[in-house]
Amino acid sequence: MAKRPDLFTHTINQLRYGQVAEEISEKLSECVEAARDTGKQATLTITLKLKPEANGAQVFITEDVKAKVPTFPREATIMFPTIDGNLQREDPRQTTLPGLKRVESDKPTEFKQATS
Repeated sequence: MAKRPDLFTHTINQLRYGQVAEEISEKLSECVEAARDTGKQATLTITLKLKPEANGAQVFITEDVKAKVPTFPREATIMFPTIDGNLQREDPRQTTLPGLKRVESDKPTEFKQATS
């Protein structure tokens, strides 16, 4: 008897009534998007474990689908340690200039229409 040339795809499509094929497609799509967006390599790993019954008349198949999706690097936050061992955003050694004040919001509170 000849072996099916589509044995792999046929088997994947049959696992858990098509749920595994759907999961693989979703994870592959995630990998493609993340690789494209980050410019980094993504990895999709599919592991099939086949366990035959004692008489060999049946085979139990379990699958594991793992995606290693690249992410963008996270930016670091600059913090300054205090003498007490705390952290704060402002440098305690930085002197302030007289007359300067903190702006609470950079959004305008009123919009005006320019006329030509």
